[in-house]
Amino acid sequence: MSEDMQDGEDEHAVAERIDTAHANNPRLSAWLAEQQGRFAEWAQRYGGGWDFSERSLDRLESLVREHFTGVDDLLAQEDTLLAQVACWYLGEVHNRRRGTQWRMDPDPVGTHPWSRRPYVIVPFERIDDYRDEEGIDYDARPQHAPLSSLMKVLRAPADRTGDAAGVPSLRAELDDYGPHA
Repeated sequence: MSEDMQDGEDEHAVAERIDTAHANNPRLSAWLAEQQGRFAEWAQRYGGGWDFSERSLDRLESLVREHFTGVDDLLAQEDTLLAQVACWYLGEVHNRRRGTQWRMDPDPVGTHPWSRRPYVIVPFERIDDYRDEEGIDYDARPQHAPLSSLMKVLRAPADRTGDAAGVPSLRAELDDYGPHA
């Protein structure tokens, strides 16, 4: 039996319990409040006019490329105003444009660095809309960790237009939430 399962729980109950814990916890609430509180300063510092539109993700991508030399530089500056609010902004675009919701592990594991970072995911009520074709994962809802998304674009070539060549872009990630994603 999985260590996540409690007596008598099926996979659905486990997935729902974990989702609820990740949705409603002081760590997430504090992080969200901090980033929202810093957004006005961030927006002013980085040009203003940030409107949470899909198109603004192209601008966010350019901002990240302009200020970080690569993945190592981003990770070294992960806790700065620029990086944290950029992550929050990216997640907010997903939430506002695709109906995702914020989550964060309430009790992160020190040996798993991603467990301490926030992510966005499709609401639990839509779990049945997504199936793992291989039948491995019960919960196959698409999710994105904004920091990981920023890392992907820093690894990709900068001289491109959109995702036409299969190169990751922040805006292209929004397609992951479609009914047949």
